[in-house]
Amino acid sequence: MNFLRELFRFSLIAVGILFFILPIYASSLFAFQENDGSFTAEPLRSAAQNEELMESLFLTLQIAMGTVVLTLLLLIPTIAYLHLVIPGARAWVAFLTLTPLVIPPIVQGVGFLYSMPTSFKATPYALIFAYVILALPFSYRAIDAAFSTIDIRTLYDASRSLGANFVTVILRVLIPNIVTGIFGAVFLTIALVLGEFAYASLLLWDTFPTMLAVAGLSDASTAVALSVVSLLGVWILLNALTLFNRRDRQAIPMGGK
Repeated sequence: MNFLRELFRFSLIAVGILFFILPIYASSLFAFQENDGSFTAEPLRSAAQNEELMESLFLTLQIAMGTVVLTLLLLIPTIAYLHLVIPGARAWVAFLTLTPLVIPPIVQGVGFLYSMPTSFKATPYALIFAYVILALPFSYRAIDAAFSTIDIRTLYDASRSLGANFVTVILRVLIPNIVTGIFGAVFLTIALVLGEFAYASLLLWDTFPTMLAVAGLSDASTAVALSVVSLLGVWILLNALTLFNRRDRQAIPMGGK
């Protein structure tokens, strides 16, 4: 019985690995393999020489950083307040953060256009507010799970008894204890911004995903190569986060200080 259970578990893991590895492997062959079977980095060199593509990449990275900052400024105090003051509302807030996954992007895009000031819609950085909303289902849960692993009430009461105000408690006491959750929210948000196409396309901004789609019409190997590199980069960051989280958990009982 144990052998069958282990075999079933191993089969599920193998199928999951193949599900992710095979498309990346096939895409890598398409992008980097020459007709004679040799491999080349020419698609990456061609992408580096494409000024419009590189400008869109830098713009997308700036939007990603702005989205991360605004997300953390919004969620960390809000989630801390929910845990401390109105813990009964956490279920309702968690439900509301799922709405970006339910409402179609085109409906969200039209609502976004009508809700933003005209002057602000003239800049691509308006996408920061849209991406904060799109990232809520992932960033909220990453930070909320981190808060759930600590005794936030004890930490807050002890800090307040020593004279710290709410902002000081957030910055000096709570944030150092939820670093792993913050990293998770940051990486998930960056991954979403680097791959989001619908909003930028509807709002007619040349971000990295939209320019990648345009580049794929004339040079498919370059577009696929950049997609593979960006996917592997995000995957490495997420695995680094997992290893950091595991090491951090193992260090707690050992240090004890």
